[in-house]
Amino acid sequence: MTDTIAAAAFPGFEHAPDELTKYIEAFGIFTILLRNGSVVHYNPDDTNAFRYWLNRHKIIDIRTQG
Repeated sequence: MTDTIAAAAFPGFEHAPDELTKYIEAFGIFTILLRNGSVVHYNPDDTNAFRYWLNRHKIIDIRTQG
């Protein structure tokens, strides 16, 4: 993967990794719980790249990590 994907900011996504706690993905749409309790939805152009970015920053995938 490229350095862009591993970077702190994901292109087109307005939240930094340290703001995120957990996520779940269905049909290419990510539902993400923020540390402040808010929930955001994101539909990236490249779901695999975004999932990799989340995993790289150790954001919990609710389906696999609970």
